[in-house]
Formats: sequence, C-alpha cells, structure tokens
Amino acid sequence: MIDYLALGLTHALILIGILRVIARDELDREDPPGAEIAEGKPKERVARRARRERGQASDA
Repeated sequence: MIDYLALGLTHALILIGILRVIARDELDREDPPGAEIAEGKPKERVARRARRERGQASDA
C-alpha cells in the first residue's frame, strides 16, 4: 500500500520548488542580447585560484 505521508511530502516539496522558481524576478525580465551585466565573479574566481595555488583551503 502507498505511504500517503511519503507521497504527500514529495508532492509538497515539488510544489514548493515550482513556486520558488515562478517567484523569481529574473523570469519577469528580458534584457536585450549583449546587455549582460558584468559582475565581480571573474575576480572572485581569480582570487580562489590564487588561494588554491598557494595551498590554502578553498572556500567551497
């Protein structure tokens, strides 16, 4: 017999995930091609690589 608690829990988690995706602001906005925002991520990536080369612990 199907365990109704397990079935309800999985469906509730799927519903919560769908609602979180739908509520994101990025889905309501469409930027023109080539208008990507330059963020600081490459700098963070370079700093992380430098720490790895020096043998320090990563921030993962």
